Amino acid sequence: MTSRSFDDRLERIQWTPGAVPSQDVIDSVLGGQRGLAKARSVGATLLGAISGICIGFGVKGMTLVGSPWGPDTGLAGMIGGGLSLTALAVSMALAIYVALRSHRHPWLMQFASMNLLMIVVLLLS
Repeated sequence: MTSRSFDDRLERIQWTPGAVPSQDVIDSVLGGQRGLAKARSVGATLLGAISGICIGFGVKGMTLVGSPWGPDTGLAGMIGGGLSLTALAVSMALAIYVALRSHRHPWLMQFASMNLLMIVVLLLS
């Protein structure tokens, strides 16, 4: 009984045994590896770290007296501080969006998480 149902299944999928695996089997095995490699992107992590460092320095520089966009620097302080706070707000909004949609854009999740990590590290230092 078991061998008959197994043979029936083989006939349904039209598979014939051979020494070489079929192209479908090869594609399914290689497709799984390509998907993992595609999900992990060093470029997204590096770009997130660099942008997080820039934003972190911008926000941290708003509180330092000697920085070009720090307290009492006039128009340069308003522009630099405004850009830094805007970039921080965009990073937070992106992180919230990506947390909800991480299964569709895994590389964006890497970018946003590394971005926020670098901002927090610089603000706590």
